[in-house]
Amino acid sequence: MVKTMEMRLIVGLILILMPSLIWLLLRPIHSPWWFENILSSPLIILVIFSIVMLALSHFFSYLYSLSYFLSGLLVNFMLVIFLNNTNKITNLTCSGSVTFFQFNIKYTEKQHELNELIEHLIERRYHLITLQGVSQHSKQKIVEKLSPYYPYFIRGESENKQVFSDQLLFSRYAFSKIKYYKSGQRAYLIASQWHLPVTDINLYTLHPPSPRNEKFWRSRNKTLYQLNYALKNSLMPDSSGEGSQVNKLLMDRSLVIGDLNISKHSSRINLLKQGMNTEFVNSWPNQRYVASFLGVAIDHFWASKPATICERQRINKFNWSDHYAIKTQVDFEK
Repeated sequence: MVKTMEMRLIVGLILILMPSLIWLLLRPIHSPWWFENILSSPLIILVIFSIVMLALSHFFSYLYSLSYFLSGLLVNFMLVIFLNNTNKITNLTCSGSVTFFQFNIKYTEKQHELNELIEHLIERRYHLITLQGVSQHSKQKIVEKLSPYYPYFIRGESENKQVFSDQLLFSRYAFSKIKYYKSGQRAYLIASQWHLPVTDINLYTLHPPSPRNEKFWRSRNKTLYQLNYALKNSLMPDSSGEGSQVNKLLMDRSLVIGDLNISKHSSRINLLKQGMNTEFVNSWPNQRYVASFLGVAIDHFWASKPATICERQRINKFNWSDHYAIKTQVDFEK
């Protein structure tokens, strides 16, 4: 009798933990598009648990017990919260840190919403602002209001190159060597050099499409491949010793910022952010009745080592967008 109870306990524990193991084993699978999307959140663990319990209840009669099912569901629910609940990351206190603001504004056209955002940005005086989801109509309004306070900006479009995007960047410091990685007439990835007083930084900002169908999934992946190529290319040495030193210096100070439309739980991320420091914050969806642990970290910030991300936190306002704005502090002198 005792051995039977012990066996039931062991089998029960294995079955409770099995969904998490299945999820971890399936995460490296990147296709088809809908399968990768399903695996982008640990919430799928709860679905897998329910399926496993239903499939095996015929062989293990005690699995029919409601109390056992609810206990297992609670354990997996707590595990999901642990894996997914990230609203604020604070590692250490920065001295002389550089402050960033990133936000997907969801193509808003309402003037009072833009005014709220502009007032916040003028008041806080960030070092760098990266906006995504900005319509052509809104760009001109935002530029007119912010350019007196942030004199350097990238409009995310080029008439000469016949390319446009929904990105808009502002800074108190200059940009140079702006490059648009084209996908048709769109540019989901923009590269530039950003000139802080103490150093130059290789800056990559991007907003690939949301992978809600196979076409957009492929387009999203193409943009991520372009980013991967750009990061690797920055490591390639110049023929002259001086150029090689410049390349190495820039790679030591590289940033990737944007709504990548890919979850922190995707193993595809690990192929891209090698050599980069990052901290994840759940940034989508921004809905009143959606708990933070149900969110997904898709608005990313990567800083190449040895730079340190001291703090990342959601800004709990601007509820007219389905994304949260995020403030990030970085110490480049670590």
